[in-house]
Amino acid sequence: MKTLTMLQKAFAICLISTLWLVGTAGAQGIIPPDEPSDLPGLPSAFNVDTDEIDWEGFTMFPFEGAGLVRIENPDQSGLNTTNFVIEYKKGGAGEGGQPWAGFFYHTAEPLVINDDAVFRLRVWSPRSGITGMMKLEMKDFPDVATPDMFVNINDANQWVELEWDLSMVDRNTPWDRIVIIMDLQGSAGDAGDNFTWYLDDFVFDNGLDTSTGENFSDIPQTIELNQNYPNPFNPTTNISFAIPEAGQVTLEVFDMLGQKVATVVNQTLSAGQHTVSFDASNLSSGMYLYRLNSGNQVQTRKLTLIK
Repeated sequence: MKTLTMLQKAFAICLISTLWLVGTAGAQGIIPPDEPSDLPGLPSAFNVDTDEIDWEGFTMFPFEGAGLVRIENPDQSGLNTTNFVIEYKKGGAGEGGQPWAGFFYHTAEPLVINDDAVFRLRVWSPRSGITGMMKLEMKDFPDVATPDMFVNINDANQWVELEWDLSMVDRNTPWDRIVIIMDLQGSAGDAGDNFTWYLDDFVFDNGLDTSTGENFSDIPQTIELNQNYPNPFNPTTNISFAIPEAGQVTLEVFDMLGQKVATVVNQTLSAGQHTVSFDASNLSSGMYLYRLNSGNQVQTRKLTLIK
């Protein structure tokens, strides 16, 4: 399918989405980074009301004429009474696009697929009799993907909850990208009312981690330092961690002789989950230690750079 081969080439088209901000009070344009690999990971479950996410920053990546804006919920009724939602348009503010114009985002950790794994999304659609498509990919190898998975949208002009069954997805692949396209079988769209959807409550649920609602993530009792991903890596990798309370945080990298070779984080952060990118372009191949220090708590893990 063309979506698989064109995602990483489409970021220039995505900038069209910023045009929609003109004259739109209270809207926050979701601007994609220059490269999809620059997207930070989002939690497995979140809704658009949270202010813990930098919505104007690198959160999602629209492609092939799609555009995303965080706006006030235009229909606070039925299944969804939250204050903010994602407005998703196909057609690029009248500039044209493709039927497969959609978007993707990265997850902070690879998704753990099991018999109970599903993906849920609340959608307000201007038309019924269409489908919502989602699939999983690997962000570093986007050609590695699940088949397109479809669910029907049978009701228009009201909030509905779509659910995709992921239990048959390969469980040995570290899926960490979620792709969403509305009305894939339809036309390219013109960014008008018939090609505008509202989205909220993005939830991957495997029965093991069901945290959702207004919080961006659970706040831990102690600091938590996760294994970097990917690992081994070249030359960038993501490091996720959580801190129980706001304060000064350092995240440093050391060689196996104990010499510091990089400072990834040295600042005051809020309590909760955080993900940062580490660029090791100036380091040699080998094993390194990365150490998280917050308050009087310290955790250390190993990472491997292969060039």
